[in-house]
Amino acid sequence: MKRLCIITVSYNDVAGLRKTRDSILSQTFRDFEWIVVDGGSTDGSKDFLSEHQAETAWWCSQRDSGIYNAMNKGIGHAEGEYILFLNSGDTLYAPDTLSEVFGRTLSTDVVYGDWTEALPGHPAKKCHSPEKVNFYSFSLRPLCHQTAFVRASLLKQSPYDETYRICADWAKWLELSRDGCTFEHIPVTICHFVLGGLSYRSVKERRQEQERLLREFYPAELAEVLVMLTGKVARRLKVIRRLVWLSSLLLFATIALVVCAVITARQFR
Repeated sequence: MKRLCIITVSYNDVAGLRKTRDSILSQTFRDFEWIVVDGGSTDGSKDFLSEHQAETAWWCSQRDSGIYNAMNKGIGHAEGEYILFLNSGDTLYAPDTLSEVFGRTLSTDVVYGDWTEALPGHPAKKCHSPEKVNFYSFSLRPLCHQTAFVRASLLKQSPYDETYRICADWAKWLELSRDGCTFEHIPVTICHFVLGGLSYRSVKERRQEQERLLREFYPAELAEVLVMLTGKVARRLKVIRRLVWLSSLLLFATIALVVCAVITARQFR
């Protein structure tokens, strides 16, 4: 058995797939297998995978019903002790990232670290996972999926709930913590990923699924309180975003007026 199985889900992103593949193969730690689940891409991804099939333990290129259906396909073929999901376009932070992780004694069910993220064309920012997590902390925020190494046996026993389109990974953290699984944070930056995926684009749907999982995992009275609190936080964040946008607009308008005034004053000298 390999120590790790890296599963990459991809769809019509051959450039991202190439980037992820280069990151994985640059690792100094080699005790892993790589599985790629492509959703039937038409952009050359299948040809790319066929060309590099010797580097994968298993791959396919076929239609699926969503990202979690694809992830579950990968889990079904995984033979590593731990599983890490690193989707097309995601990269491991440095060539020695996996060496740093597996150079430690790993004994918990989920080991997770930190990450960097960025919007396309913007500089990356460093993000830190919480030192401690539990069943109640997961009501407010999930773990960053690309930083988490999960025991494969747990995911094989209970795959992702495909009735969720965006939040099945969040539901999984709640399920594992509820069932007494152990979590450990390590001070290692695991990956870098570019924002802009489905959960980032579909804010309303993500919010609806978050409310659903709160009602599924917590007692009714507590769930309603959590839904109300998270709703207030979401509304406040929306207001803050709008205020930041308006402030930026006003600042640029003020600068433009000042520039126009200076140009006009020079013309009348």
